[in-house]
Amino acid sequence: MTGLAIRWSSIFADVPAADFESERVFWQQVAAARAGEPRGARGEFLPLRPDGGDPVVWLQRVDRPAERGGWHLDLHVPDVEAAAQSAVHLGASIERQRDGLVTLSSPAGQPFCVVVEDSGRVRCQGEATTWPEGYRTRVDQLCMDIPASVFDDEGAFWSELTGWSRRHGERPEFDNLLPPLGLPVRILLQRLEGAGDRIGAHADLACDDVPAETARHEALGAKVVRLDDAWTTMRDPAGLTYCITSRRAGDGQ
Repeated sequence: MTGLAIRWSSIFADVPAADFESERVFWQQVAAARAGEPRGARGEFLPLRPDGGDPVVWLQRVDRPAERGGWHLDLHVPDVEAAAQSAVHLGASIERQRDGLVTLSSPAGQPFCVVVEDSGRVRCQGEATTWPEGYRTRVDQLCMDIPASVFDDEGAFWSELTGWSRRHGERPEFDNLLPPLGLPVRILLQRLEGAGDRIGAHADLACDDVPAETARHEALGAKVVRLDDAWTTMRDPAGLTYCITSRRAGDGQ
């Protein structure tokens, strides 16, 4: 299994326009990053640039009033048209096209994008952030929340699209897609029982001290949704869900 020629990957928070500024402030502090130069025809794409590395987390301003916030993955490839056609062959649908960017939906309806990447460009993931208390954090995973009824087909799609190594997690509802060294975003496939037919996604942080990081996020305006042994589910100021997990932030995989 070869998959796409993925040169880089990014996690996008899709943020309603009314919440964009508060989300910028919140996620800059979460990711220990500074806002980069806005991209896009309307400046709707904002990279959050960490010290010593290239952006992994981006904010996308969504101007349609009825649109709710959410998360999606961008895959940076040298040939966008070929990548989009490969995705369609595996069951994806093309939603929008523009120069250097194609927006698609997976077979179960999860949005994602393929975006052009200069094949000669060298990117740097950067180090995990070390906080004054001594623990480390890194935003490095997108979890696909997949209804059980479509889990097998959707999981096969993402595995074949990326060509990344697939491993069963410690819990039966999880599979991991692990990228090659140098790519910054893992994919977690989560099987949800009794979730109907609607797929979703959320960002995950790797963290050496979940209680300390949870408290930091609460001070920034986030709310705790649920506590688990290995992670804490949070809701940010605009209502986007994400998790703080106990995976070691210093590990590339």
